[in-house]
Amino acid sequence: MLDLEAWNDLVRGVNWKEMLTEGDDKETLAALRLNAQAGRLLARDSFLSKLEHTLGRRLRPLPVGRPRKQKPETRKKRK
Repeated sequence: MLDLEAWNDLVRGVNWKEMLTEGDDKETLAALRLNAQAGRLLARDSFLSKLEHTLGRRLRPLPVGRPRKQKPETRKKRK
């Protein structure tokens, strides 16, 4: 739920018209578009870790491709 008192303290004195008409930089827009197209969250690593722990599920993508085979342990030489 949203804590309205905390929200009001956070945004008090903000000029919303100026903030909303101000453009974002190209890097921010590129990151937003990339994550939106992939259906992924755009957040700091620590926040994602907390969310994953709270929800009990993975939110970050797994590495692409098939996992590599592990090398078998070295065999003992026959005498």
